[in-house]
Amino acid sequence: MAENNDDILEGNLFFLAAAFSRKLTRQADEVFASVGLSSSHALLLLLVQNDPGIQPSKLAERLHLKPSTITRLVQKLERRELVERESKGRATSVVSTAKGGRVAQEVKDKWRSLNSLQSEQLGDRYVKVLSEMIDKALEAME
Repeated sequence: MAENNDDILEGNLFFLAAAFSRKLTRQADEVFASVGLSSSHALLLLLVQNDPGIQPSKLAERLHLKPSTITRLVQKLERRELVERESKGRATSVVSTAKGGRVAQEVKDKWRSLNSLQSEQLGDRYVKVLSEMIDKALEAME
Protein backbone atom coordinates (compact mmCIF):
# COMPACT_ATOMS: atom_id res chain seq x y z
CA MET A 1 0.00 0.00 0.00
CA ALA A 2 1.45 3.41 -1.00
CA GLU A 3 1.97 6.01 1.69
CA ASN A 4 0.07 9.26 1.49
CA ASN A 5 2.42 12.11 0.43
CA ASP A 6 1.40 14.15 3.47
CA ASP A 7 2.44 11.26 5.74
CA ILE A 8 5.87 11.13 4.09
CA LEU A 9 6.51 14.82 4.83
CA GLU A 10 4.88 14.98 8.26
CA GLY A 11 7.53 14.80 10.95
CA ASN A 12 10.28 14.43 8.32
CA LEU A 13 13.03 16.35 10.11
CA PHE A 14 15.33 16.39 7.09
CA PHE A 15 12.71 17.84 4.76
CA LEU A 16 11.37 20.36 7.29
CA ALA A 17 14.82 21.59 8.34
CA ALA A 18 15.97 21.91 4.73
CA ALA A 19 12.83 23.82 3.70
CA PHE A 20 13.13 26.12 6.71
CA SER A 21 16.82 26.67 5.98
CA ARG A 22 16.07 27.63 2.36
CA LYS A 23 13.49 30.19 3.49
CA LEU A 24 15.86 31.67 6.08
CA THR A 25 18.71 31.81 3.56
CA ARG A 26 16.52 33.58 0.99
CA GLN A 27 15.45 36.16 3.56
CA ALA A 28 19.01 36.73 4.76
CA ASP A 29 20.44 37.01 1.27
CA GLU A 30 17.78 39.60 0.37
CA VAL A 31 18.65 41.63 3.47
CA PHE A 32 22.41 41.47 2.81
CA ALA A 33 22.18 42.12 -0.94
CA SER A 34 22.54 45.87 -0.34
CA VAL A 35 25.88 45.23 1.39
CA GLY A 36 26.99 42.98 -1.46
CA LEU A 37 27.61 39.95 0.76
CA SER A 38 25.92 36.62 1.18
CA SER A 39 24.66 35.82 4.66
CA SER A 40 27.61 33.43 5.18
CA HIS A 41 30.16 36.09 4.25
CA ALA A 42 28.37 38.66 6.41
CA LEU A 43 28.37 36.38 9.44
CA LEU A 44 32.02 35.44 8.99
CA LEU A 45 32.96 39.13 8.75
CA LEU A 46 31.14 39.83 12.02
CA LEU A 47 32.89 36.96 13.77
CA VAL A 48 36.27 38.24 12.59
CA GLN A 49 35.39 41.80 13.62
CA ASN A 50 34.29 40.65 17.08
CA ASP A 51 37.29 38.34 17.59
CA PRO A 52 40.33 39.89 15.86
CA GLY A 53 42.95 37.28 15.07
CA ILE A 54 40.51 34.37 15.13
CA GLN A 55 41.90 31.21 13.58
CA PRO A 56 40.17 29.67 10.56
CA SER A 57 39.69 26.40 12.47
CA LYS A 58 37.73 28.29 15.14
CA LEU A 59 35.59 29.93 12.44
CA ALA A 60 34.87 26.48 10.96
CA GLU A 61 33.88 25.17 14.38
CA ARG A 62 31.66 28.12 15.24
CA LEU A 63 29.92 28.16 11.84
CA HIS A 64 29.63 24.36 11.54
CA LEU A 65 31.46 24.48 8.19
CA LYS A 66 34.37 22.56 6.69
CA PRO A 67 37.79 24.27 6.80
CA SER A 68 37.88 24.32 2.98
CA THR A 69 34.60 26.28 2.97
CA ILE A 70 36.04 28.77 5.46
CA THR A 71 39.08 29.18 3.21
CA ARG A 72 36.86 30.07 0.24
CA LEU A 73 34.78 32.50 2.32
CA VAL A 74 37.89 34.20 3.70
CA GLN A 75 39.44 34.43 0.22
CA LYS A 76 36.40 36.26 -1.12
CA LEU A 77 36.46 38.68 1.82
CA GLU A 78 40.19 39.20 1.21
CA ARG A 79 39.55 40.02 -2.47
CA ARG A 80 37.03 42.62 -1.29
CA GLU A 81 39.70 43.94 1.12
CA LEU A 82 37.46 43.32 4.14
CA VAL A 83 39.77 40.90 5.96
CA GLU A 84 43.42 39.86 5.93
CA ARG A 85 45.13 36.64 6.94
CA GLU A 86 48.15 36.92 9.19
CA SER A 87 50.66 34.15 9.74
CA LYS A 88 52.81 33.72 12.83
CA GLY A 89 54.87 30.59 12.49
CA ARG A 90 52.47 27.81 11.57
CA ALA A 91 49.42 29.59 12.94
CA THR A 92 47.16 31.63 10.69
CA SER A 93 44.67 34.16 11.94
CA VAL A 94 42.10 36.40 10.29
CA VAL A 95 41.66 40.09 11.06
CA SER A 96 39.32 42.74 9.75
CA THR A 97 40.66 45.66 7.72
CA ALA A 98 39.51 49.25 8.27
CA LYS A 99 37.15 48.83 5.31
CA GLY A 100 35.95 45.55 6.82
CA GLY A 101 35.21 47.35 10.09
CA ARG A 102 32.99 49.85 8.29
CA VAL A 103 31.15 47.13 6.38
CA ALA A 104 30.81 45.09 9.59
CA GLN A 105 28.84 47.96 11.12
CA GLU A 106 26.43 47.87 8.17
CA VAL A 107 26.22 44.10 8.57
CA LYS A 108 25.31 44.47 12.26
CA ASP A 109 22.47 46.79 11.28
CA LYS A 110 21.28 44.29 8.65
CA TRP A 111 21.35 41.43 11.20
CA ARG A 112 19.20 43.52 13.51
CA SER A 113 16.68 44.12 10.74
CA LEU A 114 16.70 40.41 9.81
CA ASN A 115 16.16 39.45 13.47
CA SER A 116 13.29 41.94 13.67
CA LEU A 117 11.71 40.48 10.55
CA GLN A 118 11.93 36.97 11.96
CA SER A 119 10.52 38.10 15.30
CA GLU A 120 7.61 39.76 13.49
CA GLN A 121 6.91 36.59 11.53
CA LEU A 122 7.40 34.05 14.32
CA GLY A 123 7.30 35.97 17.58
CA ASP A 124 10.22 36.71 19.92
CA ARG A 125 9.63 33.72 22.18
CA TYR A 126 9.35 31.29 19.27
CA VAL A 127 12.61 32.57 17.74
CA LYS A 128 14.39 32.17 21.08
CA VAL A 129 13.07 28.66 21.77
CA LEU A 130 13.63 27.47 18.19
CA SER A 131 17.20 28.84 18.23
CA GLU A 132 17.95 27.07 21.51
CA MET A 133 16.50 23.79 20.24
CA ILE A 134 18.44 23.91 16.97
CA ASP A 135 21.66 24.76 18.83
CA LYS A 136 21.17 21.79 21.17
CA ALA A 137 20.39 19.51 18.23
CA LEU A 138 23.57 20.61 16.46
CA GLU A 139 25.60 19.87 19.59
CA ALA A 140 23.99 16.45 19.98
CA MET A 141 24.80 15.54 16.38
CA GLU A 142 28.50 16.49 16.61
